[in-house]
Amino acid sequence: MQVVRWCMIALSVMLTPSLALAQDSSSGAAATPGGDGWVRIVPEPVTIDGKLYSPTCSAAPGTTTSTFSYFYRKGTADGLAVFFNGGGACWNDATCSKPRLAGDKAFFSGKDDEDAVGVYKSELLPGDGPSHMTGLLDRSNPDNPVHDWSMIFVPYCTGDVHSGSNTAHYKFPDTGKPFTIEHRGWDNMQVIMAWMRTNVPAPTHLLVAGSSAGAYGAATHYTSLRLLYPDARAVFLGDSGQGVTTPEFERVRNKNWNYQLPAVVFGPNPQDTPDTAVVAKLAAYFPKDRFAQFTSIHDATQSAFYAQMNPGQACNAWTDKMLGELSSRQAAPNFRSYVADGKTHTILRAPLFFSEQSGGMPFTAWLSALLNADSLPGNESCATCSSTADDCAQ
Repeated sequence: MQVVRWCMIALSVMLTPSLALAQDSSSGAAATPGGDGWVRIVPEPVTIDGKLYSPTCSAAPGTTTSTFSYFYRKGTADGLAVFFNGGGACWNDATCSKPRLAGDKAFFSGKDDEDAVGVYKSELLPGDGPSHMTGLLDRSNPDNPVHDWSMIFVPYCTGDVHSGSNTAHYKFPDTGKPFTIEHRGWDNMQVIMAWMRTNVPAPTHLLVAGSSAGAYGAATHYTSLRLLYPDARAVFLGDSGQGVTTPEFERVRNKNWNYQLPAVVFGPNPQDTPDTAVVAKLAAYFPKDRFAQFTSIHDATQSAFYAQMNPGQACNAWTDKMLGELSSRQAAPNFRSYVADGKTHTILRAPLFFSEQSGGMPFTAWLSALLNADSLPGNESCATCSSTADDCAQ
């Protein structure tokens, strides 16, 4: 039981521009000031190529609202960063029956449980806006290489790593009572990009980034954003989303989420692409762009999710598979990685963004070179890291 409890704790989700934006006639999006120069935008449904996309959160049992919103901040430099937030995932009865709700509580088996830890963000949480975060989102610290760029912040509340387009049907494991989840992360981003086409000028520099579940979302939507701004100098950065999963997880996920990847890059059967191959395929399709990933060597949250898919010493198994797959991606001339010491999960939203240097150089210097230098930085990795976790409890 201690192992199960540890896994649940590790799975805990991490948690002004002109008011001319207050109403955009092309999309019906309403906007209000969101603090620290951010504008919060509540979008209306839009029709694209004859298909209606209705923005929504998961509508999981126990949620108080399914309203979805996103944020925009206009910068002073000619760059645009699109950041996908993280917050767990769910794909079956066992995981989707454990949503995290506003108020730092979970809703298990049809009742509130103040002591439980949710597996995925099921609605927008009070402290989940970008004005509460630092790192890549901090415009006051000049050590942030994109502090003066314009930014889109994409919240997360659909349990599908921003990549689903389906109403999925599940049952509570202990009662058999049915419930549904709106896995609509893909749909939400289509609505955001419809707004961007009208309201965000084409940048000279483009960064598409995300943390945890958002790292997968950034990969899913990189192609569409890249084609939206084809003349930009573009960089992808995935934070703590290494794609170490199992074939069975991918099979279930593909069905329940109606998992979306663009066929232009991933072929006529995009769902056949293993998670570990997604970034490599993007790097091959966009050879002039730069692709990079950050992870700690024993990321506790990534290995805990792997334990849900593949029980048994998952923390060491996750590290072994992560390092092997990462080595394969490093063969691409336009891919780089930064492997830090320890078990920390995510860097882009946290103070660690400014202090991390266990990989051999300061993370901010590495990121600045990735974005701006004529030549790519190196593949940085902690020289004294052990490939085996000392206290692998899973």
